[in-house]
Amino acid sequence: MRSDAAQRSGWCRRSKTRYVKRVEGSFMTRIFPAVFLLCMISSGWAEEKIKVEEVVVTAAKIEEAAEETTSEVAVIKGEEIKKMNVTFLPDVLRRVPDLNLVQNGGDGKFSSVFLRGGDPKDTLVMIDGVKVNSNTTGTFDFSSIPVEDIERIEIVKGAQSTIYGSEAMAGVINIITKKGEGKLKMDAAFEGGSFGTYNPAVTVSGSAKSLNYRVTALYFHTDGISAAKDGTERDGYNNASLSWKFGHKPLENLELELSGYYSNDRTKLDDIDFTTGRPVDSLGFVQNGNHFLLSARGKLYLLDKWEQILTLSTFSDILKFRDPDSLFNNADILNTRQIADWQHNVYVSNAVTLTGGFEYRKEKGENRGNFDDSVENKAVYFNSKLKFLRDALIINAGLRYDDHETAGTKTTCKVGAAYNFREAGLTLRTSYGTGFRAPSLNDLFYPFYGNPALKPEESKSYEAGVVKTLFEEKMSLSLTYFKQNYKNLIQADPLTFTAANIARASVEGVEAAASLRLNDAVDIKTGYMYLNTEDKDTGKNLIKRPKNKFTAGIGYSVRNLSLLADYLYVGKRLDSSVGNELPAYSVVNLSGNYRVTKNITLFGRIENLFNAHYEEVGGFNTKGASVYGGMKVSL
Repeated sequence: MRSDAAQRSGWCRRSKTRYVKRVEGSFMTRIFPAVFLLCMISSGWAEEKIKVEEVVVTAAKIEEAAEETTSEVAVIKGEEIKKMNVTFLPDVLRRVPDLNLVQNGGDGKFSSVFLRGGDPKDTLVMIDGVKVNSNTTGTFDFSSIPVEDIERIEIVKGAQSTIYGSEAMAGVINIITKKGEGKLKMDAAFEGGSFGTYNPAVTVSGSAKSLNYRVTALYFHTDGISAAKDGTERDGYNNASLSWKFGHKPLENLELELSGYYSNDRTKLDDIDFTTGRPVDSLGFVQNGNHFLLSARGKLYLLDKWEQILTLSTFSDILKFRDPDSLFNNADILNTRQIADWQHNVYVSNAVTLTGGFEYRKEKGENRGNFDDSVENKAVYFNSKLKFLRDALIINAGLRYDDHETAGTKTTCKVGAAYNFREAGLTLRTSYGTGFRAPSLNDLFYPFYGNPALKPEESKSYEAGVVKTLFEEKMSLSLTYFKQNYKNLIQADPLTFTAANIARASVEGVEAAASLRLNDAVDIKTGYMYLNTEDKDTGKNLIKRPKNKFTAGIGYSVRNLSLLADYLYVGKRLDSSVGNELPAYSVVNLSGNYRVTKNITLFGRIENLFNAHYEEVGGFNTKGASVYGGMKVSL
């Protein structure tokens, strides 16, 4: 179980814009007509396809109209998350068509994502723009992130290292939290349900003159299910968290913000039977985690066209694994990170925006008794955004230079274009980018495995897509083709068993989505991904990447009532832990909200309505049919 313990160690500006397996040759001819037909006859529920008026901040590190982004961006809005009535982030991300989330058991167990077929280490995860991937593994565990404070989630796909540096080979997931507004307000909620689950939460928020504030406290408990599919002992989970965001504008040209969170969680785990390779009950195996993030940000407008943003952040993740019945399941792992980012945005004109900056990052990791090391990374980045032909044509190009203490220097680039036929409701976009991932501290220093001479992993990413709106934007259709090639991937050398840059892989696929607002009450949305992956050394598919994934949802809202039904289909995918493909599965979820009075709302949900039996990770359990409900009071 030592490897499982190591894996668990993961843990704006003033807007100037005016608009707020190898693939055979027949791949395109076989797939595109089918996907286009799907879009035309259906209408990705959780993946809210962005609309013309929407503003995003992650794609180019500036506020910009969604129609002007040259990378494919998906937005999951807080309003949509609220309708799901879920507590933690994994239950939101499962509904994104081109992202496969896998979890090692029920609530609180390690959760990771495969974005566009990339490895979990290839996706950069941020909270309010601050990196939270683990230093020791390079991955991020989504299981302990509550959704109560999420304003929206922006998912930028394809290589984004030119803006964000390491880990952004497959894309970026930026979790943006809410800020307080309006009069002083307190929201108190309580939920209870299956598996002995209960969840009280309290939020205080508001704003006054130049101040805004929001503080949320949450506690979650569940008796849980057995993490091991063949087990009988329940593996419970507890989470106590506190999050905050304070904003102050002392001067017209100066904005200050302080945000962060702290959480303490405890989860019971199951062991691995080394004779069969499958999880089995472990009565005393427990993980305790302490997670802390603090970010201070200042925005200064020295000149009307020159904006500076200075961000200072610190992050720590402390994990303790204890198992009195085993010599191998005991570990103390500490990750800390400090980042300073000094960004400059120059709005030369409405048609020219220049962005550049400097970033310093220090990452430290300790696996007690094994290693205690740190690395530094210095970077400079530049990006330009140009608009032509009455702002219909957008060109975006950038360059970044990183100097990593052990992995050396790396230069990445990106260029993209978008053309908006506004009168026709049609947008075309394409982009090309290079990405890299610096070796994790485990890759560099873990005893008998680490290799300080490792080079960064590398990727090249291509995409081309089209978005069409119809019926006065009541209907939206989108289709995107993408391809990513990876080289210098780090894995164990079969001769020396130490880390080496020896693996290569390719990913190719199609994303399609459609949405239809039938009337003021009914929304219908669907999303589909076809994925073809190949390990270039073995010729096999990459593990845990389904070839097909489909989501569909229908929402109904009228007066004080809102209802949501969503459907998820995940196709077969290779899982090396069981030595074969895991079966495809389908899950149906229902949720609803009813506003009894101005200040009282009742809510509930049914997960896995038809009690489907399936595995996201070979040998690990998933929840069957379950029911939850509660009440929210606003004062």
